[in-house]
Amino acid sequence: MTIERFLLARLIKPPEECGCGFKHEYPLKAALFGRMEECLEVLDEYEIRPPYGVFYDPITYEIAGMDVLKILGAKGFVVSSPTYDDAQSKLKKVKELNLGTVIAVGGGSVIDVTRYVAYEGNLNFVAIPTAPSNDGIASPRAALYHVSQTGELVYTGTAPAKPPTLVIFDMSIISSAPKKLISSGYGDILSKLVSIKDWQLARDDLGERYCKNAEELALAALNTIIETAKDRKEFDSLNSVKSLCKALILSGAAMGIVGSTRPAGGSEHMVARHLEIGFKRKIPHGVAVAIGTLAMGAFHELKNPNWWKEDDYSVESMKKYLEKWKIPSKLEQLNIPVDLMVEAITESWKSRPERYTILHKFKPCSEEAKEILERSGLI
Repeated sequence: MTIERFLLARLIKPPEECGCGFKHEYPLKAALFGRMEECLEVLDEYEIRPPYGVFYDPITYEIAGMDVLKILGAKGFVVSSPTYDDAQSKLKKVKELNLGTVIAVGGGSVIDVTRYVAYEGNLNFVAIPTAPSNDGIASPRAALYHVSQTGELVYTGTAPAKPPTLVIFDMSIISSAPKKLISSGYGDILSKLVSIKDWQLARDDLGERYCKNAEELALAALNTIIETAKDRKEFDSLNSVKSLCKALILSGAAMGIVGSTRPAGGSEHMVARHLEIGFKRKIPHGVAVAIGTLAMGAFHELKNPNWWKEDDYSVESMKKYLEKWKIPSKLEQLNIPVDLMVEAITESWKSRPERYTILHKFKPCSEEAKEILERSGLI
């Protein structure tokens, strides 16, 4: 049995050493890299015990969900949408069955619903990603939507959720994911360039609590994927995707130790959510985030004297990384109307009025938004 165990304990400092005031509590014991069947055999080592419930969607059921059900003799749950309605209905069934552990087999929507159910039901939670598409794999928050009376999805911020005790990466599954979902993962990690600077603005302007250890974890994730961008290997090669998976876990840990998405989501995610809702979630999350990161990076370069001085962190460097990761850097390549992007820049901060960012500080008008788009090269 060959299982590689990626451990975070040595990277998470005691709270008294950091002095940030956050508890630095994070339940993820390990990320396992190995054959899924073999990794499932060691659940008991991590005190993860039956009865099990397995969550998946129709696609991920075929990829791995069916196999997990058979191996563990578990109950199955089909996730239909990343909404509170769907999550609450699953929670009710899980309680009726008196399950002890829930296992997510899938991507962002499946994992978000499962982690919310784990939190509300006080259950063990294991994540088996089928694509490295976003850094929510090991996050303590769930991105769920409300459904309006007209059937529209309404996003009002993340909900409290439970990070996994264990993450299982079967590289034969992960590396076979659609290339656009692999690209999406890189885009989600790139956002740390903006989210960290937005958090620093809140620290400096409002006195918001700030965690240096969370910053270190987020930048470790960022630097991991920047190194893959500089490498001659393809972005979707086995080694590159494995590095991406580790970066996704590091970013999740940054959020986990402060119990918030603050280190990993700022103005760029607000812009991205606006685009996702405008496009009814047809743009991969990390691709929308990459577009938001380019725009907000350009805004920081224009307005924030504390923006990064490192060449690797410049907007021009971002464009090179996106090219390597096969992520479009022009609005027209994604058929995003300029008016929608301008609206995202001028209006999206209103969806999270409590999370201070560069958008909250300067509240750009339409003309300033167009200047940002030109500077970023998005138009």
